[in-house]
Amino acid sequence: MHELRINQTEIPGLLVLHLGVQYNDDGWFKESWHRATMTALGLPDFHPVQFNVRHVEQRGVTRGFYAEPWDRLITVVRGRAMGAWVDLRPGEGFGRTVTADLDPAVAVFVPRGVANAHQILEDHTTMAVLLDHHWTPEARKRYSTVDLFDPRLAIPWPISRDRAIVSHSDSLNPLLADATPYPPRRTLIAGTDTPLGRALLGAWPGATGVPSSALDGELDVTEYATVVHAVGGAGGVAWEGPGWSVVAGRAQRLAGVARRHGLGYVQVSADCPFERDTPEHPETDRLSLATGHGQAVAVAEVVAGGVPRHLIVRTGWVLGPDEGFLHDTVAAARHGRPLTVDGDARGRLTYASQVVAGIRHLLDVGAEAEVYNLTGDGRAVSWVDAARRIYLVMGADPGLVDAGAGGDAGAGALLDLARIKATGFRPGNSWLELTDHVRRGGSVGGASASDAVVPGGSGPGAAGSADVAPARAVPRGAFRVLFVCTANICRSAYADVAANAAAPAGLEFGSAGIRALVGEGIDPPMAAELHGRGEPDAHVARQLTRDMVADADLILTMAAEHRRYILDEWPALGRKAFVIGHVSRVLADAPEGMTLDRVVDYLWRHRTSEESDEVADPYRRGAEAAGVAARAIDGHLEVIVGALSRMA
Repeated sequence: MHELRINQTEIPGLLVLHLGVQYNDDGWFKESWHRATMTALGLPDFHPVQFNVRHVEQRGVTRGFYAEPWDRLITVVRGRAMGAWVDLRPGEGFGRTVTADLDPAVAVFVPRGVANAHQILEDHTTMAVLLDHHWTPEARKRYSTVDLFDPRLAIPWPISRDRAIVSHSDSLNPLLADATPYPPRRTLIAGTDTPLGRALLGAWPGATGVPSSALDGELDVTEYATVVHAVGGAGGVAWEGPGWSVVAGRAQRLAGVARRHGLGYVQVSADCPFERDTPEHPETDRLSLATGHGQAVAVAEVVAGGVPRHLIVRTGWVLGPDEGFLHDTVAAARHGRPLTVDGDARGRLTYASQVVAGIRHLLDVGAEAEVYNLTGDGRAVSWVDAARRIYLVMGADPGLVDAGAGGDAGAGALLDLARIKATGFRPGNSWLELTDHVRRGGSVGGASASDAVVPGGSGPGAAGSADVAPARAVPRGAFRVLFVCTANICRSAYADVAANAAAPAGLEFGSAGIRALVGEGIDPPMAAELHGRGEPDAHVARQLTRDMVADADLILTMAAEHRRYILDEWPALGRKAFVIGHVSRVLADAPEGMTLDRVVDYLWRHRTSEESDEVADPYRRGAEAAGVAARAIDGHLEVIVGALSRMA
């Protein structure tokens, strides 16, 4: 029996394994998978969770190229094949190729983002694949593909193209020049149903968020390198949520996922209660278990400690960009409204961007698996101090801010920052930086129709409020409408071009996709349906971003799934997103005298859904499907553009 050998290839992470096959009188034996031996020889610490076997009857079957969101180990049980691989990960190695002959003695480890292909060279060939994530339909949608016979790749297939057996779907794969690079792993924030989770998501570029309830089911983490679990309040509000046992169960499930897949795990605990009173709390201070909040945080931290690559981050008084104390106080000051806030508690203000920067720093420097305090630095202040300073910056009378009863809204415990500073991170003086954050927050009036509502006892840091501000005034300039679909080359692109062709002064239309084919033009069948209207050649597909959502006054999605995407990704901004058919139905009966600044509130109060509200996706379904989609959009636009034009 020959010794196992593992060879590196020109594609980083792609490994060819020469298995030690033992031939006997009655056949042969090999170890296709031996974790201890293989990892000792350089294979990544692979944790397979799914085993697939594929048997092919006929020589010449050729499949690929597919870059998938998981690592996989491919072996041959019987027969012979040629394997080929293309690196689709961004960087200087993009497009690099490797080939190898595969038989029972040769296997290959293919890392995530490297596209895999093979050509069967013997009848009755059987191949086996180990995956480190479960296959899901959602993951399948994230494959990146390349044409098997792209001349630029110049793969030396033993069986020529005219004799190879290729599936129709594989024949549609793009050339390398048009292939989508496979994106690097991202960060997943769990707990976006809490103010803390939403604040972290809003300040973390490229992160994806899921609510805590998502942890009750199967969680697809194929796209992530790190998961962040947010437990706690934000902006001085005491944590309110499910019982500690529910939090404990969800934390245990999330930590188990991180442990199984070797992910980084960050537990973020906000506004922690402690057993003892002291001017500042070091990381060694024990949490108080006298409240459900304290119990939930303590259990979540214990569970996090069981993940090898974990960090526990304690923070407090987190100010998010889209909601909470800072957002609501800016809105109240803008309209000169009285505001009552908690006058007793004192603490350090902490911006969500500071927490995100601190966590990313700890991950980047490979900080030890420890508890780290992470808040803004500088002087301790009260919510009254902060609110009055915001009023001053906004040019409002600080005398309108009144100190109310404290209750338990944010104990204001100060956290000792020596440990995280020792890693090289400096959070910045949050009190001195407040002016800059207020000026940035001054643009939040354009975020949603409810942004200018002054908290009436339920807003972060608020103990009560005199009244509610009127609806947001439309910002200077045009009223902005954003169409959203999937790839931004069919439905939303058509609506964008058609609406702008008919729009009067005062209305501005744009479009984007939740999974856009960035840089692509409008799909030809849809462009043909415009019949000379507008400028279809000028359209370029764009990926939907938080800034686009924040900048829009009204968002019209082509299907409910697009609206759900916005609500999941940016919940604080999602109130102005509606399915296009619903908007046309409601605006058709809008009362006389309706003005643009009331549109979103009116649509929100008249939320309904009908199957006909959605526009079916015509992509790759031919000219007839494009015509059906175009006629549906035209019908909706006739009502919507007409109604908005009258209001403008």
